[in-house]
Amino acid sequence: MTTTDTATTAHSLPNVREQRPLGYWLRHIDGAIDASFRALLAEQGLNRRSWQVLNTIACGPLTMAEVDETMAAFLGSAEPTMRPHVDAFAERGWVLTDEGGQITLTEAGTAAHRRADAATGRQRAEMMSCLSAEEFTQLMTLLQRLAGHLDELAAKD
Repeated sequence: MTTTDTATTAHSLPNVREQRPLGYWLRHIDGAIDASFRALLAEQGLNRRSWQVLNTIACGPLTMAEVDETMAAFLGSAEPTMRPHVDAFAERGWVLTDEGGQITLTEAGTAAHRRADAATGRQRAEMMSCLSAEEFTQLMTLLQRLAGHLDELAAKD
């Protein structure tokens, strides 16, 4: 092989970074999102998971089972329920649980949610500024379709 052949072959090899599998990119993006939100949420007295739970509760009265169902993708042996987050919110006076088990935000919880929502909204917009609205919608549609398909495959096993 000549020097010219070696140079041509080296330039025709695939870019390793571009050829990384989907799992790599999902983990990379998740890590980048986590790092981006860590300091931002700490200012609000939250971490990413507690923010997700607070945001879930803000959607309306939910039972603990409904919170866990909504957050199912994040449950596992290390964190089998989101109850510790809800309990921490109760200690702060951010949530109340009624006699029927419905969890709702208090006035203080609503204010905390608004502050965190505004901060995360600005951060999310900045993170997604490299995509058009159409591209973002398409990305979300594709990821949701893939997630549903993988759930169906897992249910077959």
